[in-house]
Amino acid sequence: MASLVADDDETTFDVIVVGGGPAGLGAAAGASALGARTLLLEGRPFLGGVGSLTMWMPWNRIMLDDGSRGGIVGRFVDLVTSYGPDAYTEGSKHNFLFDDNLNLHPDYVRLAAYQLLESTGCYYRLYSPVTEVVVENGDLIAVVTTGKSGKTIYHATRFIDATGDGDVAHLANVQMKAGRDDDGTFMLPALVFALANVDVDRVAALGAPDAPEFRAIIEEARKAGYHTARWYSFDRATVPGMVSVNNGGPDWMENIDGTSVRDLTLAERAGVQIAVDFVRFARERRIPGLEACYLSRIGYQVAVRDSRRIVGEYVVTREDAETGHEFEDAVARKYGGMDDVGRFKAEMKSGFGFPYRAMLPLGLNRLLVAGRCCSATHGGFVAGRSMGNMMEIGHAAGTAAAVSAKNDVPLREVEPDEIRRILRDSGVSI
Repeated sequence: MASLVADDDETTFDVIVVGGGPAGLGAAAGASALGARTLLLEGRPFLGGVGSLTMWMPWNRIMLDDGSRGGIVGRFVDLVTSYGPDAYTEGSKHNFLFDDNLNLHPDYVRLAAYQLLESTGCYYRLYSPVTEVVVENGDLIAVVTTGKSGKTIYHATRFIDATGDGDVAHLANVQMKAGRDDDGTFMLPALVFALANVDVDRVAALGAPDAPEFRAIIEEARKAGYHTARWYSFDRATVPGMVSVNNGGPDWMENIDGTSVRDLTLAERAGVQIAVDFVRFARERRIPGLEACYLSRIGYQVAVRDSRRIVGEYVVTREDAETGHEFEDAVARKYGGMDDVGRFKAEMKSGFGFPYRAMLPLGLNRLLVAGRCCSATHGGFVAGRSMGNMMEIGHAAGTAAAVSAKNDVPLREVEPDEIRRILRDSGVSI
C-alpha cells in the first residue's frame, strides 16, 4: 500500500488543493501528474465528496457518449471499474440532464480516490479543514488547518479552492455570490439513504420522480402526517435487493443555507426523519417493489447542492450555456442540461466550453477555484453541474497551477492554449 499521507513536518508544496471531492481530485491528480509537488487537504475523514457521503449516488457525465472522457476523469473511471461489479452499476441512459453516468459504491469511491492520488505521487491529509488563510499584498501565501493536534500552516506558490462552498476564497474575503440571482434562495440539500429487501426491477418501473401515480402516494403520506421530501428518485445499488434513494430535501422548508451551521443541523434532523418515514409509508401504502423494504442506512451527511460562488474575471451565464458560447480561453467542457430543482429543467448546448477566467477570483493572486464554486450566475452554475464536469474542470485547474508553478508565471498569465495542449495530450476532448 503506497500511502502518501503528508508527515507533520511536510508543510511546503508547489500546489495545495483544498477539498477532496470530484473537482479536488481532478485538480490534485492533474497538478501532481505534471510533476508539481502537490498536497490535497480534506476536512472530512474520507475523499470523494458527495460521491462518498451518499449512497450509490450517480456520478453523472463521468463518461462521454458511453466512452472515456480521458484525462484524470478517465483514470478515475478505470480505477473504480477495475474493482468489478461490486463497485458500480450502470446508471440512467438517454437523459439530457444525467446521461453517461455510473452508480458508484461509496466505499469503492474512497479507495479509487486514494489510488488515483497515489498513482500520480500526490500527497494528502484528511481531518484537515482549512480554517484560516494568510494573504500578503493581494497574494495568498498560506492556508491554516485546525485539527485534533492543533493548527498547521501550509505554504505553497499556488492554491486551488475545490471545497464546493468556496471556503478558501471566502476566508480570503474574495467577492462572492450565493443562491439564486433573483431571491437568494438555494437548491435544497438532501440526506440520501439506502433501502434493502427491495424488488429493484419493480421499483425501476415506477418511472420518473414526478410520475403521477407515485406523486399521489407521496401526497397522501404528507396529508397523513408523514415527513416527506419534495421528490424521490431511485438508483440501482451494487448490492442485490438494494436501492439508493435521492430526494429533493424537506418539502416543509423553503430555504437552507449550506454554509450555515444552524441550517445544516436542521437539514440533518429533517433528513433522518424523511428516511425513516419513507420506509413506514412505503410499507403501509405498499409502493410496488417496496412493500417489505427496510432502511439499510443513511448517508454520512447532508449533500449540499448549492452555496457560494466566486465573482471571477468572467461570470458564466445561463445564456452562455443555452447558446453554447465558445470562449477563447475554454479549458473544459460541461455536458448535460440545466437542473435548478424546483425551478426549471432546460436543455443547454451540451458540451459548451468553460472559460479559464471563471476560475480566477477578482482581487486575489495565486488562487484558482474549481468545481461548483467557480464564477457563474445561478443559471450558469446549474448548467451541467454534474460530477464528471466538475472533475474535468478540476483537472484543468490543476494543469494550470502546475504550469504556473513550473514556469514561475502568475496564474493570470498562463496561456489557455498551453493548458489545452496538455489536456489533449492526456486524452481530454477540448
